[in-house]
Amino acid sequence: MDTIRLFFAGDFCSKSSTSPITVSEELRQVLRACDLRIVNFEVPLRPEGVSVSSRGRELFYQNDDAPGFLRNMGFNLFSMANNHAFDWGDKGFLKTKAALGDDGFGAGTYEEAYKVKTVDVHGVRIGFLALSFAAYRGVFSDVSRHEGLGCAYINDLQVNHIIQEAKKTLDYLFVLPHDGIEYIDVPLPETIARYRDFIDYGADGVIGTHPHCPQGWETYKGKPVFYSLGNLLFNSKDGYDYRATNRPHWYEGLCVLMSITDGNLTWEVVNTRNVDNLGMVVDYDERREEHNRLICEYLNNPDAYGRCLKSALETRDRGELRRVRQMFLPRNTKEALAALWKCMRGQRPTSLDELAFLMKNDLRKARMVRMLEDRIINE
Repeated sequence: MDTIRLFFAGDFCSKSSTSPITVSEELRQVLRACDLRIVNFEVPLRPEGVSVSSRGRELFYQNDDAPGFLRNMGFNLFSMANNHAFDWGDKGFLKTKAALGDDGFGAGTYEEAYKVKTVDVHGVRIGFLALSFAAYRGVFSDVSRHEGLGCAYINDLQVNHIIQEAKKTLDYLFVLPHDGIEYIDVPLPETIARYRDFIDYGADGVIGTHPHCPQGWETYKGKPVFYSLGNLLFNSKDGYDYRATNRPHWYEGLCVLMSITDGNLTWEVVNTRNVDNLGMVVDYDERREEHNRLICEYLNNPDAYGRCLKSALETRDRGELRRVRQMFLPRNTKEALAALWKCMRGQRPTSLDELAFLMKNDLRKARMVRMLEDRIINE
């Protein structure tokens, strides 16, 4: 039987033109040797005639030549399920989808977002399910509302059933979650539990993105779980001079080379490096190898993991811990209502009791909860 090779890469974004970016011949050879080459297309293309949002948050977009650059590298599958997928609304998403064509998956209508992307390679059926923890808009987190465009929500309970059903017709299924806390070296306990869930329900591997730094990997029930691949290349600025000096692993990519031979799945890690936003190379730095080894060791040692996580959270600044605070320090109902009451604009309820009553109204509940989440995250 022919060996089938898959190459998984992390987050990609280039706001500036990709035309000066070089790719080492060694990395190109690794890619050429693979049948399927998957990357997270993190940021949409910017549509014509769409103004900047008044939210006060920077809206990211990629240069129009990014899809062609990645195809020239050899990538032929693009995950679109991520928190920036709808930064530029439906028009931005649709422009991006048109550029990626059928090779882009993980977002769209409700049916498109939750559909397993299936590819037949040498008679072996391989599926990919892309999921996201959130988007600034466009995630189907409310299973009762399926209209519009969005990404598949990672904690939607139907995801587990989709995995089970898909495995009945697939030889291999890989889940590609976009989740976790940015810039810390290890995943949260909740992330570990959820990613292992995917294996329990039938996935053959889990390949995570979003934290913008590698977060180690483990073998769970004989299957690979990679918690974050970090950045293949991520430059959301005009020009190439910006340096993320406060992000020690921003320029380090963790890529995964998987091989399927006679029904056996094996994998190895390919370390890559973004050189000054202008080049991508295979990275043999021994410090990278040691860092990877330590992080993987932490994942298998509860005491070491706890110390690493505590240290990581204590050293992050307040802005980076907004989502961490939300997850580790959830507000009780009264506190949540009070926070929402204080932040509401326009006509305000006269009491918390009145606000609680309004939140019971299904037509307003979703909007209010989204407002509350935004305010807790951004306060």
